[in-house]
Amino acid sequence: MSKSKSSKSNRTPSYPSRRSLLKGSAGALAAGLTAATWQPAAAQKRGGTLKVSNGGDPPDFDVHQTATFLTQFIGAPCYSTLMKVDPDNPDRLIPDLAEKAEVSADGRTVTLQLRKGVVFHNGSALTAEDVVYSLNRIKSPPKGIVSPRKGLLGNVEEIRANGALGVTIQLAYPQPDFLMLVSNPFNVIVSRAVAEPLDAQGQGVKRQVVGTGPFRLTQAVDGQYYELTRFDRYFSQGPMLDRIQFFPIRGEVERGAALQSRRIDACFFFANEAVLDPLRKVQGVTALRRPTPTFINLIPNVTRKPFDDPRVREALSLAIDRDAFIRTVGPLAGAFFHSRGLMPPDSPYSLTPQEIKAFGGYDSLPGLGGDVAENRKRAIALLEQAGVPKGSKMVILARGDVPAFRDSAINVAGQLKQIGLDVTVDIRDAGAFYKMETGGDFQLVTHSVAMGGASVDQILGEGYTSYGGRNYGMWKDDTLDKLYSEQSRELDPAKRVQMVRRFQLEFLKTYYQINLAWVGYGAAHLNTVQGWKALNDLYANMQMDRVWLNA
Repeated sequence: MSKSKSSKSNRTPSYPSRRSLLKGSAGALAAGLTAATWQPAAAQKRGGTLKVSNGGDPPDFDVHQTATFLTQFIGAPCYSTLMKVDPDNPDRLIPDLAEKAEVSADGRTVTLQLRKGVVFHNGSALTAEDVVYSLNRIKSPPKGIVSPRKGLLGNVEEIRANGALGVTIQLAYPQPDFLMLVSNPFNVIVSRAVAEPLDAQGQGVKRQVVGTGPFRLTQAVDGQYYELTRFDRYFSQGPMLDRIQFFPIRGEVERGAALQSRRIDACFFFANEAVLDPLRKVQGVTALRRPTPTFINLIPNVTRKPFDDPRVREALSLAIDRDAFIRTVGPLAGAFFHSRGLMPPDSPYSLTPQEIKAFGGYDSLPGLGGDVAENRKRAIALLEQAGVPKGSKMVILARGDVPAFRDSAINVAGQLKQIGLDVTVDIRDAGAFYKMETGGDFQLVTHSVAMGGASVDQILGEGYTSYGGRNYGMWKDDTLDKLYSEQSRELDPAKRVQMVRRFQLEFLKTYYQINLAWVGYGAAHLNTVQGWKALNDLYANMQMDRVWLNA
């Protein structure tokens, strides 16, 4: 494919913005504007090695099966998605593997046209069958394969190839958020020939990385480094870098010191404000924090007693002083933000103060004036009614390498002791943590759930439905699932706002998840690193195809 600016093949339709999607018309979904693809400026330099630390080893390389940035940050430069967020305008989708997307007038049929000439890192050609297999793998994973985001594609009835490069997706009902959901940064396209045999073994592509992205994985030495090398047959412009090296430096203090001493060029994940703030004062370093679609919840396993009893779950919520949680855990974990309901802070779907205060313990959010002591008295009474004796032992599962998990669990354990529970924290490494959590091998878990996008269906569908990939508490609720489905298909924005608010009110009654705070993650890099933009979506714009070094 020619890379000339005047080349007709280089002018491809762009995709509708988040705002137009939320307007909900099929016409808006199908709209296409002509936009030239990105071209590197003449001043940019090609070559060099970008040295990055993310904070630890990825548990594996299977992006579909993971819920951690440790895998996604390494996988994103190696894979492509159908569409991706435009880093210059995060409200808009732009082409990636799909150069064209159309939605039928009734909003139920999505037709994608793939680029010609795209090849995987092993030299095989990308076809529609790879896309069909990848999306079905996410929606209905083979036995033994875990899919945390399967709920995102829950509205899909059928995915079929339409010739060598055409894909047709049939939806059960119109869904204004669908293109955003299918473009989730984790929804990468894998090679069917590579993945299918491994999936049949119940293993997946945990050590094999064969994508179509701008870089290919060439070395992986756990505990030491992971190296990505430029893929010269990449279908788009770039990449500018020769290679990227990831170093699993676990401690934030150590990562900050490595950046200041120029041993690494960047770290795209800082939580602790005590580490990030000094970096803002270092000459030649850019350090920032941005709110992300990431919430910290306490999640009871409802399949285990006594957490099958809603009185017990409400008692847990009543025990939490959320204002104190934010003040204490915020500086350590980036949990500085709060919201009224399930959507991000300052969302148009937020509940009123009076609405949120009606639910046990939520009146202790900053500024709402709740009486924590009275809440805890109510919690103790509820535990007595439920037959939970004083001194009952409970364990909170936590992941040790990320403060939003570890420090949240320690704080919550201390607060639950105030209502007479004997609570300890079981801290595990990332691999063991996810195995226990997804297998239901826990009583309580504190989870920092980072979403790949902030659309309604992204957050509610993935985090708060029975079939959502983040339903770690393993509850089943047909009423909530029905309410979710109804709001998802509503095309009138005003009506949808009310339906989303109703869903939140109904969910909060259940205490299936106990909301604690929202997180804003930090990032820092040397000013020699050019072309990377920090987006509010933690996982977006991590392909590194635009990044270059001015060294």
